[in-house]
Amino acid sequence: MKSYYETERLQLRIITSSYAAEVLNFYERNKNFFNYWEPDRVRLFYTKDFQRANLVYEYNETVKLHFLRFWIFEKSNPEHIIGCVCFQNLQKGSLMTCTVGYKLDQDYVGYGYASESLEKAVEVVFNDLNFHRIEALIHPMNAPSIHLIEKLGFEFEGIAKSCIRLNNKWTDHLRYALINPSH
Repeated sequence: MKSYYETERLQLRIITSSYAAEVLNFYERNKNFFNYWEPDRVRLFYTKDFQRANLVYEYNETVKLHFLRFWIFEKSNPEHIIGCVCFQNLQKGSLMTCTVGYKLDQDYVGYGYASESLEKAVEVVFNDLNFHRIEALIHPMNAPSIHLIEKLGFEFEGIAKSCIRLNNKWTDHLRYALINPSH
């Protein structure tokens, strides 16, 4: 697996702690936009030190293939983070499954960047890492995310009851899955 991939308009990169200020800026400018869909954050989340430490942790987990986050940049502005695609709970062996999550800067929604980046990231996980299955858990009220995931071929499998804590409440989420077509 490489640490850098391109699409027609985007760069998907695994980044290091040197990007802590850019990551913090991304989260700060989208705080209200993400608030409803994101897990509860610790107070220190919105600090450069926290983001630096988190990037170190994520990088080390990526090296061990326990976690994978691609940060999204436009080719025309390669230093400005506009989103990310993240794969968590990477289970190898007889399972070869993981869970995908993604977010896009509020100023870049509606231009096809989410589908372009997610499609490429899924391709990497299926073709480069040879995973068999990718799951997505989506809040039932997140219509744009449901539309995106269905457009990319994920199939609805049911409801995951009380599975993610949002705004101090355990919430149900819709469970979608995509199977590697080459398996």
